[in-house]
Amino acid sequence: MEVKDDETASLAEEGYTIRQTARLYDITTETLYYYEQIGLVVPRRNPANGYRLYGPDDFARLNVIQALRKLDFSLDRIGHYLDNRTFDATLSLIDEEVEHVDSQMRYLASIKRGLLSSLQKYAQAMTSISPARTVIVHRPLRHCALVSDHMIDYDRIPFAFAHYTALHHETLQILNTLTCYQVDASRPVKGWFPPKAILLYCPDPGFSGDYDLPAGTYASCTFVGSFARCRQIHGKMLEDLKTMGYRVDGDPLEFCLIGEYESNDFDEYVSRMEIPVVPNDVESSVRNGS
Repeated sequence: MEVKDDETASLAEEGYTIRQTARLYDITTETLYYYEQIGLVVPRRNPANGYRLYGPDDFARLNVIQALRKLDFSLDRIGHYLDNRTFDATLSLIDEEVEHVDSQMRYLASIKRGLLSSLQKYAQAMTSISPARTVIVHRPLRHCALVSDHMIDYDRIPFAFAHYTALHHETLQILNTLTCYQVDASRPVKGWFPPKAILLYCPDPGFSGDYDLPAGTYASCTFVGSFARCRQIHGKMLEDLKTMGYRVDGDPLEFCLIGEYESNDFDEYVSRMEIPVVPNDVESSVRNGS
């Protein structure tokens, strides 16, 4: 709103209408009506026509409100400050904002760490798929969050995640966690291994969970393509284990490294199957007292 110098003097003396005030602050008249309703800014009325007129005291309050709203203070907090303004109250308000900014910086730093972790996770996924082969790895204890501990159809898994986040009042960190399925390989259903448990795993040391994947030796194979290939990959791994001198020692784990949250193209999916194993000679060694 552009106002000439002579008009400014006149307006300051007579007062600004609600429309003029709204345009000056780039807000709506509805906002000013609401400020008046909750007692933040209550303008005087023109005795001739009852129209609202905003004077110097109203503008002083509006200037403070605009400044504090930009700092994300609530209207309740602003109202309490305006009605109880002292120098000590101002110092307290500044201390409060400094703490808020520090908290936001810590939050943003954690978000950045998660995003960098995601980039590292995806890079590792892409470098581990060529060539796809069975390897023996030793995994430490891995902390996971238990999303579900009973068998459900794969097409109902998104519902399980939604219920989990609602129950735990937390946001599902899709980008920096891995979905993991502990599956029953003994009885495929429609070509899939039904999940016995749905887990969320994150390699971040600060990640907390309520379910542990035990430390131990695993046969691991990372592959590209639809998750439906898990049954085929599992069969290939069992054949490989025969020649590698290992046998299965638990339920397989299916990790989704790149999946539906990252791409709609099945050809871009990257998954990893891990099978707990022990050397074939472990049982005989124990029996012979070795």
